[in-house]
Amino acid sequence: DVLYFIATAPESIQITEANMAKAEEIKQARMQFLNPNKKEQVKKQDDNFEMDVGGWAEDEDEDEASKAARANKEEKEKLAKQVAAASGKDQLAKNIKIEGVDDGVLGQAWVERTLEKLGQWPPTFQEGSAAGLKNMTFAEKGSKYAVAASEHKAIKRNLCMTLGRLNARVLNSHDELITAGKAQLIDPTYFRGTMEYRQRTGLLLEAALRVAGSTRSYRLYKTIVECVAMFKIGTTSATDEKTLAWFNDIMQKTYGGPEGVPSVKIGVINIETDGEDEIATEDTVKLEIEMNRPHAENFTKQKIAMAMKQGVPAQIALQTYREGWWILIRCQKLDGDANLNNDHFQKNPLLAALDNGSKQNFLAETEENRLLNAWPFIVSNVAQKTGKVKVTFSAPTTPGKYKFMVDIKSQEFLGCDQVFTIEKEIIDKALVERKEEEVEDESEPKKTK
Repeated sequence: DVLYFIATAPESIQITEANMAKAEEIKQARMQFLNPNKKEQVKKQDDNFEMDVGGWAEDEDEDEASKAARANKEEKEKLAKQVAAASGKDQLAKNIKIEGVDDGVLGQAWVERTLEKLGQWPPTFQEGSAAGLKNMTFAEKGSKYAVAASEHKAIKRNLCMTLGRLNARVLNSHDELITAGKAQLIDPTYFRGTMEYRQRTGLLLEAALRVAGSTRSYRLYKTIVECVAMFKIGTTSATDEKTLAWFNDIMQKTYGGPEGVPSVKIGVINIETDGEDEIATEDTVKLEIEMNRPHAENFTKQKIAMAMKQGVPAQIALQTYREGWWILIRCQKLDGDANLNNDHFQKNPLLAALDNGSKQNFLAETEENRLLNAWPFIVSNVAQKTGKVKVTFSAPTTPGKYKFMVDIKSQEFLGCDQVFTIEKEIIDKALVERKEEEVEDESEPKKTK
């Protein structure tokens, strides 16, 4: 559902429509290059039907307006040819290969056929998807009427690129694609577009995380983080056992055995209010986690070996490394019901603008499915084995005994997510006496030796 909304986002549709228009221009130029006489034949046929009352039109019978129009048309055609030659369009038309024009070239139609054999095309909605998704219609450029997603050319291409990415491990290793690649029979108007679409989708997924964070929905946030990992890796599931076994095998082969499988080992984990013996309601609480990355050494060795093989200085190659993780914090009251605070819906203009149905879905979230905080951290030093992560959040407003649940999720890897629980007593702040911090009077000059 998340990727469907991204594929049908207005901006995404607009960009793909523009790309498809450019692709059509290139296709027409290629067809003209392959059959240059076709356009001249059509032009002659058109000229033959320029008749007057007495029969076939002759040049000397044309009035001045007709002669001027013909001269203007010929001048435009001449100018278009000059522009094409100067801009490289002629060379592009000569060298490019287009699916449906050149024999044996693979592009979107091939991807759709291959996905269909895998049972992945046309797209279908899973059980539990929002009913409204199936009935959505969209305005299409050049059409008077709104059409379904399956009939919208740009959306259809976006969905094809989406499912193509999620099935990348099958498509990229397909014999037909490998053979076509060696023979340079790949349609760049489609496959280059997939790279741009991946970057665009990555940015929109980041935006989706920000929106999910504002709703404080743990389930939505968790789903989007898993979606990011699925899209990066190229798989249709983040939890399927066969998929996890495949990913584990790939990691072992790439990074030198079981020690190269990405994971995090948790040492000390604690929740406390800084400088206090207890946690009071509405305190700014700190979660501190000691983490270990067992795969650091194997990853470092492989990255250095790859850099040397490519002739790139190891230091430069390692500078680009990024490994993204998320810490999701929520809680559940163990001794009665907690007061659920929904003030964030009034304070956030985006949430306040939601329709009542959507708003009620988020307001109905149970306490244990409401985020206290979602905290990202990036590992930029591939060789780093250990480290501490500190996350702050507000303590619950209702006193009592709580179970805090901490999820550690990866947006890069599969099968390494973890969940921990910590039980803490939250004291009513009205019953807690706290010493006020002494503030040094800076008005008095400091004595110096």
